[in-house]
Amino acid sequence: MIKEKIQLNRYQLDKAIKKYNDNMCKYMRMKDELDSLTAVASTAKYGFEAAMPKAIGRTSDPVHAHVQMRALREERMNKIKDELLLVQNLADKVTGDLEQEVLFWLLEGMPFRWIGANLNMSHTSVQRVRERVLDMMLK
Repeated sequence: MIKEKIQLNRYQLDKAIKKYNDNMCKYMRMKDELDSLTAVASTAKYGFEAAMPKAIGRTSDPVHAHVQMRALREERMNKIKDELLLVQNLADKVTGDLEQEVLFWLLEGMPFRWIGANLNMSHTSVQRVRERVLDMMLK
């Protein structure tokens, strides 16, 4: 399947950068949870319980239910992964030491004031550098 290039506007890119750290944590957590899921039998196969009527409305097949749950989870994970990869691929366009440093801390989820304090600049200067970073990424 060929993936088409997604066109972002400035607002969408800024939002993706702000959510990057949360999305990364969410993706890693979901991946670990998905790897640890196991199908458990929810219907009896033998004995008196096997002869009892089954619930109406849903399939009583635990494997089918597990496959459906896993497919929905993987679909959500792929959406998050695509957004993460989009930001990562655009990050290569950023040149300049200061811009790369500010982008790194923004991707780590740090606020403007924290970044400014650690880079010995005001938070408004950090916002201006962020604007330059967005310009570079959108070129």
